[in-house]
Amino acid sequence: MEFNPRAGAKSLIEDAIGARSGETLAIVAEDPRLGIYDAMVPECVAEVASTLGITTKIIPVGDHAGLENVPSDVSIALDQFDHVLFHSRLGDTLRFSDIPGQASKTMSYALDLSILGGPSCTVPHRVMEEIRAAYDKVADTAETWRITCANGTDISGTQDIARVARGEAEDFTVTRYPVCAPRPLPCDTANGVVALTHWLMASGNQQYQDDVVLLPEPVLGHVENGRIAGFDGPADLVARIEQHYTRVGDTLNLDPWIVHSWHAGINPGCSYPINGAHNIERWGKVAFANPRYLHFHTCGGYAPGEIAWSMFDADVTFGDKSMWKKGELLFLNGPEVREILARNGLEMLAFMRDIGID
Repeated sequence: MEFNPRAGAKSLIEDAIGARSGETLAIVAEDPRLGIYDAMVPECVAEVASTLGITTKIIPVGDHAGLENVPSDVSIALDQFDHVLFHSRLGDTLRFSDIPGQASKTMSYALDLSILGGPSCTVPHRVMEEIRAAYDKVADTAETWRITCANGTDISGTQDIARVARGEAEDFTVTRYPVCAPRPLPCDTANGVVALTHWLMASGNQQYQDDVVLLPEPVLGHVENGRIAGFDGPADLVARIEQHYTRVGDTLNLDPWIVHSWHAGINPGCSYPINGAHNIERWGKVAFANPRYLHFHTCGGYAPGEIAWSMFDADVTFGDKSMWKKGELLFLNGPEVREILARNGLEMLAFMRDIGID
């Protein structure tokens, strides 16, 4: 596969951001010393934007914050620039928020040049958006869903498709680049069991201390009508999980026992070729776009919640239609996607399996 970060940057600028010659673009760039984002992507994007006649400004920021703590220079950019690109976790915390300002808002998960120049970003964004829209047509009419996996997951729920049709389903308020996971499906009617493996991790929505719980053994989370009813597993591990949920709920003043929604990645070009345990937060920003990874939003009655349940290589059905099989998004091999690729002069998508987990 050809490595071409400038192609990724061009797709980001023209297709995702929608910037055109004569317009302005602010790039909110997180300090690379924080260990999540690099310093090269903003420079590459700014350079490519300049060749396209777009005036750019890079705004350095520190650690991420919520909507009430947006830095003043970012607030000014949201009001005065045509477009704002978040190369920072600040955009991630705002992805379900109504962000003020007239600028278009784009959140980048192209954390470094290897991602920007890789297959998840160099397949034109407009093509992946067409594929996402085709997937949405199937998901939006699914009255029921069911998720199973080899570790013992078996959970199902329903969806109010009339509410979806009215545009009331929870969705993102920023354009996300590259295309990663579609809108989450609700779990308010969900019942069953979810096998929790690897770790519990923060959703990236709010900050709190000690936000990862490692899971050396699988733990079963029981769900009744969209609420956590209990956990099964080693007693000390279950106690640690329960204490974690209680502490986060008390810290953030929310109901911790809600299982709000779930979604899985739909961009098969996304990969994370090193062990995710080295930096779980950074891993999560990339791996969640891959179809092998499905996660639930828990701890809080909103997306994305505050604690994510991670699942891998799941089977998913919408009604009687099989959508995922052992982590493979079967939809991507179907006639709708083949037609989209052919119309855009592409033969096939890259299917990456390495997402940094055992």
